[in-house]
Amino acid sequence: MTRGAAKFDPQILKKLRASREVGGRTLSAAELAGLLKTSKARVLAYESGRSVPEPGRIRQIAQIFGVHPRELYEPARGRPEQIRDLRSYAGFTAAEIAEHLGVSRATYRDIERQGILPTRDDGTLPLRLADALRVPLSMIHRALDHHPVAAQRREAITAHLQVLFDRAHEQYQPAVVNPDEAELLEITKLLRRPVTVVCRLVNHELALYRSMLKRLQVANVNVAYAQSAKAAEEASKSGAALEAAIVERPVRAASTLVRFLAEAMTSQQWRTMVYLLEHGSAWAVVPSLDEETDQAWNGLIARGFVTEDRERQVTDGKRMNLTYEGWRRCSQQAPLYGCLYPRVAAPRARARPPWPTRRSEVAPADFRE
Repeated sequence: MTRGAAKFDPQILKKLRASREVGGRTLSAAELAGLLKTSKARVLAYESGRSVPEPGRIRQIAQIFGVHPRELYEPARGRPEQIRDLRSYAGFTAAEIAEHLGVSRATYRDIERQGILPTRDDGTLPLRLADALRVPLSMIHRALDHHPVAAQRREAITAHLQVLFDRAHEQYQPAVVNPDEAELLEITKLLRRPVTVVCRLVNHELALYRSMLKRLQVANVNVAYAQSAKAAEEASKSGAALEAAIVERPVRAASTLVRFLAEAMTSQQWRTMVYLLEHGSAWAVVPSLDEETDQAWNGLIARGFVTEDRERQVTDGKRMNLTYEGWRRCSQQAPLYGCLYPRVAAPRARARPPWPTRRSEVAPADFRE
């Protein structure tokens, strides 16, 4: 078993065989061996810890006793569960999951060993991985975020960003970074993206940071010139909150960049969402142009950003509905996508979605016409 991975617990198997009834009675080692199509000696070796069953065999054992494969592993004490753990719990080998996801073994190995997703993806890989391992998407994100290598990578990015953010405090100095600067080049290596893309993203974060510094100065002025004790107290609280946010900003910026680039839509998908957002309503009739366009829509449907209205068929195209999640995500991340795909025109800003209720995953029927 690879170091750090979930470990098979032989005592749990032994207890299951002694206490869990199968077909109205408990199984002997020989009977379990017969169901597994192996020898009694191998089953006893599993129970004594002298042999460790393969993930596929663990899945068989779990099916026989009617339990989740996770129950046959030692709990992950003192550390968050990782993708390797979740894959082991599901009873799959790395090769089987890689084939299921449609990625190379090397790509999947990077996910498990480094907690990093491939750069050439439509953002649906975490969703497909969650579906394959039969776990919530939040568990996949948590496993990736808490991977030791991923944590070290974020810490390194944070340190480099801190150096760049410090210049925002310097008077009469532009808070911008150039593509050839050493700190930016180090961040580029860690994010595995083109330097021009990373430069635009970092400058966007620098602009947000400088804006926070300006707001802090305004809050301090409001405290100094407050017309009442209550107004001074409110301004002081606002300033304290801003100070805390400014201290945390490099960490948050590093997390934002890592997560955004890991889940970013392809340029074709972003163009598609801009088209839908610019259409001016919660739905649009989209022509079926080619296989690439259809793949873009399928990826957006898988992520829950749009849904296809199959009840209202149209000629030579598809009728697509924008979901609330699609509107929310695109509205929040439009500036970041502007940095990632500068040649794609940004959608017009909308203060509200094209339908009035937050609970609607798809536009209500009254808003589709």
